[in-house]
Amino acid sequence: MKNYFFYTVLILLFITNFSDTLSAQSTNEKYKALNDYFETIIKDTTQVVFVAKEKVNSNLTLNIFGLNEILIVDSLGNWKSDTTLYKNKDFEKMKKDYENSCVPGKRIWCNNDFWTKEDFRYKKISLESMNTKKEIELILDKYNRADIKVYGFSEPIYYQNKRYIIFTMHKSHIAGASTQIIIMKKIKDKWIVTHIGSNPNIIN
Repeated sequence: MKNYFFYTVLILLFITNFSDTLSAQSTNEKYKALNDYFETIIKDTTQVVFVAKEKVNSNLTLNIFGLNEILIVDSLGNWKSDTTLYKNKDFEKMKKDYENSCVPGKRIWCNNDFWTKEDFRYKKISLESMNTKKEIELILDKYNRADIKVYGFSEPIYYQNKRYIIFTMHKSHIAGASTQIIIMKKIKDKWIVTHIGSNPNIIN
């Protein structure tokens, strides 16, 4: 009987550790995709990049993807409409897995889910709060600059059995803001943007 309990505990510990390992690997892969994208938007590697410390609510990612206004890049680098990526069954599964994944803050921001500098490979990052009534205005006043852009990102989520990773990229500046979802696929050990999507009812 003692041996039975010993092996039962051992098996449970193994399963728990294995599950934790898979979860960590999954998170690392999602953040690798985010960083692969992030590094494509940095034009000057000497500059400080401003990032919203609050994560964008993943509900926004789901809402935009559900509109099925998705563009794919062709072999010539041009963007064209693609209505085949959206599959209702896959979308409903993604929605079930990731909807309401954070406590909503003001507008699109999470109230309890934050980025840290350690989440990014690029080290010249300034994390700033956007979960305020004035959003970017406070940051412009803080640094006494009008040329600041603040990038916001949602938690990356999986689509089609981890074939794709999707997240929202929100860019704010003094003239306004733009929002789109970034859809990436792993090709030769690097996550590449294959599609983008946006809400056609909002002018970016």
